[in-house]
Amino acid sequence: MATGVDSRSARSASDNTLGDEHQIYHNADTPYPLPTGADSGEAKRLNAQHYGIKTYFAGNNAGAKWPDNPKRILEISVGSGTWAREVAEQFPDAEVIGVDISEPKLEKRPPNFRFKLLNLIKDPWPFEPDTFDIVHCRFLTMHIPGFKFLLDNAIKATAPGGILMFEDLELRLKSDKKPLPSPVALFDAVFRTFTTSAGIDDLAGSKFASIITASGKFSETHETVVPAPMGTWTDDKKLHSIGLGMQTGFVAASRSSHPRLAQFGFSRETIEELVAQALNNENRLYMDVYFVWARKKVLHL
Repeated sequence: MATGVDSRSARSASDNTLGDEHQIYHNADTPYPLPTGADSGEAKRLNAQHYGIKTYFAGNNAGAKWPDNPKRILEISVGSGTWAREVAEQFPDAEVIGVDISEPKLEKRPPNFRFKLLNLIKDPWPFEPDTFDIVHCRFLTMHIPGFKFLLDNAIKATAPGGILMFEDLELRLKSDKKPLPSPVALFDAVFRTFTTSAGIDDLAGSKFASIITASGKFSETHETVVPAPMGTWTDDKKLHSIGLGMQTGFVAASRSSHPRLAQFGFSRETIEELVAQALNNENRLYMDVYFVWARKKVLHL
């Protein structure tokens, strides 16, 4: 990823279509195809996903058993900053550090929250081992090449007895007992070409638990796979909140990705066809989302 950003204006002929507002993107040498978390539209997209996940798990812990009084909390790739802000408010005595390649525009900034500009690919890892009681990373590994180095650094940074949380999509659009509509299948193929060319593992989420367990540093590891629907088509009402968040995020991301995906022949018209299919509940589209948390071993001398 790049530490800087650039601005691009992508105009559409009608409201609520591709790139209707001036957006702020990462520099061209980053594989991340979406605007930065400082962009207002991207912040809304990230928050839609955040609140859908928070509602599903009834909290920001995504099912993890947090320590009662964490002292230091790290969020890797802070995005819109909402998760870090809320956790800082939940634990006012903890130091909460959020890192990313662009600083989020937070309307409220708790005094115990600190942002650090960090290019996770190019910059040296700045944190000492065994120093954070909670380490959280969501929806990042699907955007960076060779994600294992990042997970290894997070493992080292987690304190004994602390909690490591890694969460990401399996970048495979699926349809419940139905074939994928052709615009969706085309997008799936094009996006996979993009990730492959960037050296990105689009199945990273499914590998978190095995890598964490293989490190031998954790006393317990838990994996929850959520089949997140595009919308509210499922009879499982518990999935509706996360489904709406994922659908909102997917539609916005599809439109915002055009400046990068156009090089693969993906036109605006094709993206709008994809959006129409994603909004159609009859297609019963979903993606598996992996939520993994683990508790680091406490060394007894």
